[in-house]
Amino acid sequence: MQFIENLPIFLLVFVRLTGFFLSAPIWANRQIPGPFKWGFSFFIALLVFGLIDFNDNVVIDGNYIFLVFKEAFVGLCLGFFAGILLYAVQLAGSFVDLQSGLGMATLFDPQTGVQEPLTGRFFYMLTMLFFLTVDGHHLLIHGIMASYDWIPVDTWIPEYASGNLVVLGLDLLKEMFWLAFLIAVPIAGSLFLVDIALGILTKTAPQMNLFVVGIPIKMIVHFFVLFAFLPGFFYVLGKLISSMVHSFSQILRILGS
Repeated sequence: MQFIENLPIFLLVFVRLTGFFLSAPIWANRQIPGPFKWGFSFFIALLVFGLIDFNDNVVIDGNYIFLVFKEAFVGLCLGFFAGILLYAVQLAGSFVDLQSGLGMATLFDPQTGVQEPLTGRFFYMLTMLFFLTVDGHHLLIHGIMASYDWIPVDTWIPEYASGNLVVLGLDLLKEMFWLAFLIAVPIAGSLFLVDIALGILTKTAPQMNLFVVGIPIKMIVHFFVLFAFLPGFFYVLGKLISSMVHSFSQILRILGS
C-alpha cells in the first residue's frame, strides 16, 4: 500500500534511470535490446526507491509533467557527459587513419549507426574492455544512485545551471581533443616522419614510384607503432576514466547546486 502511495516518486526515479541508461556508455549500445534497458532501469529504480529516503509531498498535478521532463533531462545529461570523453579514442583513430592511408577503409558501427575508421573501432573496443575490467560500469551505477542525494526528484534545476552546463561541455570537448591528441600523436608522428623520409627518397631517387613503395611502408609502420604503443594507450585510458569520473561529479554539483 505504501508503494502505491509513493508511485509518483517511483515513476520519477524510473524516468531518470531510463534516460541515463539510454545515453550512458555501454548501455547506449544499439545492440542491447530496448526491453533490457527498460527492465534494467526498472530493477535499479526498485533498489534506489528502497535505499534512498524521499519526501512524500510529490503528487500528480500540473507540475508533475515538468518534473518528468526534468528527470529525463537529468538522466540524459548525466549519461551524455559521462560518455563524451570516450569518443576521444574514436577521434584519435580518425587522426591515425587519415595519416596512415586507412581513412577510406571504414566499418559500419552498429552502436552509432555511422561509418567509423578501423583504428578508431579497434581503440574503442579496447577502451570498452578496459572500462569493464576496472569496473567502470559499477562507477556509473554508483554515480547515478548518488545523483539522488545531489538532485532530489522533487526539486527543480537552478536557473543558472544552463550556463554552467555550457561551460562544462566546452571544457569536456577541449579535454576530448587533448586526449585524442595524446593517443594519436605517437602513431601519427611516426607516420609523419615516414612521409618526410619518403619525400627525401623521392628527391634523391626520382625514378622510385612513391605510391607503390610508400603505402606498404606506412602500413607496416602503422601496425608496428600501434602495438608498441599499447602500454601507453592504456595509461592514457586511466587518465580518461579519471577525467570522466571528475566530470560526472561536476555535473552533479551543477545540477544540484
